Amino acid sequence: MNSMKPLLSSSGVIIFMRAPFQGKVKTRLAKTIGDENAAEFYRLCAQTVIAEIGQLGSNVAKYIFLAEPTDQLQTDDLVDLEFKVEIQEGQNLGQRLLNAFKRVFHDGIMKAVIVASDVPDLSADIVEKAIGSLDDSDVVIGPCYDGGYYLIGIKEPHQELFRGVSWGTEQVCQQTLVAADKSGLAVGQLSTLIDIDTEEDLRWWSEVNGSKRPALMDFLKVICL
Repeated sequence: MNSMKPLLSSSGVIIFMRAPFQGKVKTRLAKTIGDENAAEFYRLCAQTVIAEIGQLGSNVAKYIFLAEPTDQLQTDDLVDLEFKVEIQEGQNLGQRLLNAFKRVFHDGIMKAVIVASDVPDLSADIVEKAIGSLDDSDVVIGPCYDGGYYLIGIKEPHQELFRGVSWGTEQVCQQTLVAADKSGLAVGQLSTLIDIDTEEDLRWWSEVNGSKRPALMDFLKVICL
């Protein structure tokens, strides 16, 4: 979708995200707070994640893989922040993750991590720790409380990590860890974080860690959550 100067990095970070269109993002959350509010919350959350990844040094290549094509004007600001914008490819999440890894490895990246865009507690420090963990591990994973994961990192395209996984269920992280173990891959694990899918998730997060993200909390006050 855009052209940038050749990469000089050995590490890369990919943010998986959707364009925050009403009715297409956070549908479970939207059932209780409305499409417009869910889309705005997702936009703010993704903006927070982008800002954190943007703090990483120029030695880390930065990508955003969008779930669907969108207007070029909506990605210009991301390019200005030195993100390379791509489109996810694949029939399911596993295929999209694997294809994204293959794409950045083709760019010459040696260590890559993919992060979610709906995890407001994700920080630059956590991502740096994940990248560093790959020096000693084959895989690094950041579990979510709901059984999924908010981050996965690898140095080679281990296809077995992305096949036979019950995507969208509480089994995702555990099934991935089992697949890694069966393949003899060393795994580094990060701290567990919450991804926001429902109003219950949102209320829990706001009570526990919301003070760390004032922009998100200000929005929640506006919608009287």
